[in-house]
Amino acid sequence: MKFMNKRLFFTILFGASLLLSANVVKAQNAESYESLMKKGNEKFNAKDYISAKTYYEMALKQKANDPTAKKKLDESVKKIQEDGARQEIFYSHLDTGDQFYSQQKYEEALAEYERALQVFPNDKYVTGQADAVRAILKERQDKQDAFDTAMSLGESLLAEDNFDAAIMQFETASSIFPADKLPKEKLADARQKKQLYTEKVARFDKLVEEARQFGLRKNYEAAIGKLDQALELFPNDVEANAKRNEYQAAKGIADQYNGIIASADRLHESKSYKEAKAQYQNALAVVPGDAYATDMIGRLNPLIAQQDAEEAARIAAEQEAARLAAEAEAARLAAEAEAARIAAEQEAARIAAEQEAARLAAEEAARIAAEQEAARLAAEAEAARIAAEEEAARQAALAAAEAERQATIKTMMDAADALFDQQDYPQAKVKYQEVVAFDEGNAAATARINEIDSILAQMAAELEANYNKAMTAGNQAMSEEKFAEAITQYQSALVIKPEDPAATTQLAAATKAESDRIAALRSQYNKFVKEGDAHFKTNTFDKAIEAYTKAEELGLETYPTEMIARISEIIEQNKMYELNNEPMLLAAGQAQRFDFNKIEVAVRRSNYIIIKVRNPHPEKTFPMIVSFGGTGGKNGGFVLPIAATEEEKTFIFRIGSQYKWFSEDNTWIEIVSENNEVEIGKLEISRSN
Repeated sequence: MKFMNKRLFFTILFGASLLLSANVVKAQNAESYESLMKKGNEKFNAKDYISAKTYYEMALKQKANDPTAKKKLDESVKKIQEDGARQEIFYSHLDTGDQFYSQQKYEEALAEYERALQVFPNDKYVTGQADAVRAILKERQDKQDAFDTAMSLGESLLAEDNFDAAIMQFETASSIFPADKLPKEKLADARQKKQLYTEKVARFDKLVEEARQFGLRKNYEAAIGKLDQALELFPNDVEANAKRNEYQAAKGIADQYNGIIASADRLHESKSYKEAKAQYQNALAVVPGDAYATDMIGRLNPLIAQQDAEEAARIAAEQEAARLAAEAEAARLAAEAEAARIAAEQEAARIAAEQEAARLAAEEAARIAAEQEAARLAAEAEAARIAAEEEAARQAALAAAEAERQATIKTMMDAADALFDQQDYPQAKVKYQEVVAFDEGNAAATARINEIDSILAQMAAELEANYNKAMTAGNQAMSEEKFAEAITQYQSALVIKPEDPAATTQLAAATKAESDRIAALRSQYNKFVKEGDAHFKTNTFDKAIEAYTKAEELGLETYPTEMIARISEIIEQNKMYELNNEPMLLAAGQAQRFDFNKIEVAVRRSNYIIIKVRNPHPEKTFPMIVSFGGTGGKNGGFVLPIAATEEEKTFIFRIGSQYKWFSEDNTWIEIVSENNEVEIGKLEISRSN
């Protein structure tokens, strides 16, 4: 039988039972008040107070508020309570006696058995146990000292983790009393602890070796994690602690190195080669001889040389342009000088011509004038040619300078665009501003700056909104005492605004509140687990399940769930009788009896009844009566409350807690559904051990 849902468990406590037989149910509407009172009095006088209580309740249904029936009902309830109290006292001494017996504390066990017999002097089981204890005490008298010495020494050695020596002592004790369970249990415990210790050492060594392997690969964070796991097993191991400190120091150097390398790589990607080289050199100062940094410096050197060469070429081009301009100016001056010389010569010729003209005829004057005009035109043509050459040289210089300027602008824009594409908006804005400073009024760069300002403003607004949202959610969670959720929200706020005073203060408050809450839950959890463990050790599984369920609902660990599953497996494994295994419909008022062979008295105290029940009419709630008895008739029973749900429920009842189950030879169980039909699934009798 698998108990798949812990919420299907329902523990029934003795003392709150309503017990009716099928005949009584059928008589409810037929018998008169007088008849019911008579039967109730007969049952009361026969000390069957549970049945008497039933008849008095039925009589009150015939005659409501009848003082006689109410008085007798109260007397019956009081007697039931007194019987329950007596049984509780009896079982308390019996359980304590059995516990002492299992621990070989025979003097204490005998005292408890004798106290139990004061409640029920003729109980056969307790009488037999007391006699067995007396026989054991008589047999053990001579060997007790040697046995106790070996057991005590074994306990001390086991506490010191001296497993082999402890095993030897427990073996000695077992050889003194071969039938005694305790030394065998201690021997098994010592061997198990030795095995667990050996496995623990093996796990520790494995974790240390894994840490060493990670350390060799310089994965210091993983190495430290492995050592932390190892130190959870052996916190005081000197070598592991020393190695962890070594890896922690190495991790610090590695983190510093990785930060410098990341900066250098970014500079390299942005073609800031000289600055990148300086960072790689800084990395070599942290990790001398580092291959990556050395290799990157080697790659940067030709790139830096290329940049230097390009810069030198640019300067040479500027110088060549200046030289050409100077040559053009010199040519212009030479042309002007030549023109002046020619003009002087022409003037001299003119004077000579005028003087000669005085001698020559009038027709010679016309010829001279024509020659002078031709000379003038030739001089003007030469001057125009020289001016044209000078303008061409100037335009070429301007074109070269503009081409170089546009190339510089493109390089700067490309760098800025790359940062923009990488969403590194602050650095991108700086680069675009450099473009505008170099090329005043650059429309593309100005548009990008405006776009970045808009993006940054939007991001700032979103961050502020997210910060406010996180703080509001955190404060709301705090007011609702959802401290873990509040911690998450305040941490989110601090990601947006690191070291924010309000978020820092609230985070500290939430962390403390969560710690206090967990501490309170842990206290409750430990209390419930302790109760569950105590009941588990005494095989009081119904109370153990109740305690473990309370612990489980706190949600701290899986241990309670595992223990509930373990109890379910124990009960299933120790099944004694499977009285029903197929669903059967039981009509209202119908009695269904299941027979079985009587159970040995030694195991009756540990008996459980497991019943699976389904309500085919979930709109109703009603009691289902479970009775038990033997050849002499009914001996006891209990009532199961059938809830208004169609879901199948599993009930586990510790029937061994009822004295009549324990003291009588019961051979049947009977089920009656009082007011409604019910579906009975599996019905089993099991035991705790």
